[in-house]
Amino acid sequence: MLDFTQAIIDGIAIGSLYALIAIGYSMVFGVLQFVNFAHGELFMLGAYFVMLFLTMGAPLWVAILFSLLSVGTIAVVIERIAYKPLRKHSRLAPLITAVAMSLFLQNIIQVLFSPNSLSFPINIPGNIVTLGELFVRIRDIGIFSLTLLLAFLLELFLFKTKAGTGIRALAMHADASKLCGVPFNRTVSLTFFIGAVLAVIAGTIQGMATNQIFPLMGVNAGLKAFAAAVLGGIGEIRGAVLGGLVLGISESMLVSYGLSTYKDGFAFVILILVLLIRPQGILGRTQLVKV
Repeated sequence: MLDFTQAIIDGIAIGSLYALIAIGYSMVFGVLQFVNFAHGELFMLGAYFVMLFLTMGAPLWVAILFSLLSVGTIAVVIERIAYKPLRKHSRLAPLITAVAMSLFLQNIIQVLFSPNSLSFPINIPGNIVTLGELFVRIRDIGIFSLTLLLAFLLELFLFKTKAGTGIRALAMHADASKLCGVPFNRTVSLTFFIGAVLAVIAGTIQGMATNQIFPLMGVNAGLKAFAAAVLGGIGEIRGAVLGGLVLGISESMLVSYGLSTYKDGFAFVILILVLLIRPQGILGRTQLVKV
């Protein structure tokens, strides 16, 4: 029981990062019914942009702010240039384009920086507090708390603001919302921007926690976050958070019980099981489709 509890505590931080990335997947899918497989690369770009601004001498908060604006703008430009022209095509076309965009961003970073891992300029101290026989990193508490806070603020934005209401309207019924005056293109761009902001925060935390970044860091994190979004119920913000935490804790348990070799594949085992047993996810709702 002690090992079980310790595994849960250790898995919360990595699960929180998966949750932040998974929210971006859920929001874009909810609005466009489209899986943006380049979203993991926004996580990677965020870490690189923060590192770049820090090495230029900017304070941490300035580096993060500029990175949020830069990567958010890149996400909007990608949507306008690569995805928008394909909206009226089959769903396969934007999906393939997203995979191509993912590979493009990875290679651009390798050319501009290096294909090797780079040291992140700032790291989060791994100070530990003890709770009886359990060990808890203070940074893990901070990461988990920040994730919950950001998810709460996002829900407030979606339910208490006009722009947030527009996003929810598009997710419910795109055609009806456009007839009601919701600016479709602007709302889609805002959705991509918000998802990119959360991915940048996750990438920055990852860089400071592990003290290294590399061009392919978004591949595994992005795929696992997608699995987390499906697990929780893709299109549901709370489902994305729940799915990320469940996946992170599950991976931590595998490591705790000596099965770390299989932790990267476990996300996809979960994905297959969810699609077989409950395709709508834990918090997802079954949708009736008129044929």
